[in-house]
Amino acid sequence: MLLTSACSQSIIPTITPTIPPTGILTPYHTTTPPLLTPTATLAVVIPVTPAPTPTPFLHTIAKDETMLGIAYQYGVSLEELQAANPGVDPHFLSVGKQLIIPLGGELPQTLPTPTPIALQLTRPRCFRSGDGGAWCILAVHNDLDSNVENLSAWMGLFTPQGENIANQIIYAPLNLLVAGATIPLMAYFAPPLPEQVVVSAELLSGIFVPQGDSRYVGGDVSLDALEIAPDGRSATLSGIVNLPVDTPQPSQVWILTVAYDADGYIIGGRKWESTGESQFKLTVYTLAGTIDHVDVLTEARP
Repeated sequence: MLLTSACSQSIIPTITPTIPPTGILTPYHTTTPPLLTPTATLAVVIPVTPAPTPTPFLHTIAKDETMLGIAYQYGVSLEELQAANPGVDPHFLSVGKQLIIPLGGELPQTLPTPTPIALQLTRPRCFRSGDGGAWCILAVHNDLDSNVENLSAWMGLFTPQGENIANQIIYAPLNLLVAGATIPLMAYFAPPLPEQVVVSAELLSGIFVPQGDSRYVGGDVSLDALEIAPDGRSATLSGIVNLPVDTPQPSQVWILTVAYDADGYIIGGRKWESTGESQFKLTVYTLAGTIDHVDVLTEARP
């Protein structure tokens, strides 16, 4: 099942428009990240680039892409994309492999609204980069009793008058979000950007993971060391991924470190991956502010 939710927040530094644009929530600050009530419709039109011809063409798989996300990108259904690529396992996509996109006509100008599941979002926050661009973060929390996968979101920038500036479809850095965990979906918007900008985001997809799904190897993380730099701009951590007893060595292991400030906002993240190695060491950096604590998420596949 899938979710569509809407949220918005002004880019840092905060600039509150006198009259909020249609579909954009008025920004405000609290000491903890506010949660948004999911809705079942899109708040804005999501631009999709039309195909040059109605005939099928090829898409080269990039890192962290999912088949569901690729289907949304081209305005086709997941079933149509799978039917056009019968030899491809949608759960194990290889970077660099090409998929046939079965386009039978013009692409729709809005993405389809899926049936929602009740995930929680915090308002997206953006941080100006030194080159004049902006990094924007949408935090997604799974407060359900079940694990979910294949999270994707749309994110767009607007002027205070509601004019659309830029759009992206973004994906979770891990395919799996376990019950009770929070994961950031991040987007970088290149310069030039206006001084006053409003960001809006909608969660497009999220699928329940069946109980006992053999595509994932359960496990957790034990930290050997965690050191936050004196200036709070980085944190270095090392540890090991603990797997259940009698579990074969996994073929792929991912670690996601998520940096938080003292108010509970995500201010940075970094992903580590290996082809089965369970020990890790990495440094995560902040986009703005100082790191107060770090969360660690993991995903492993047999």
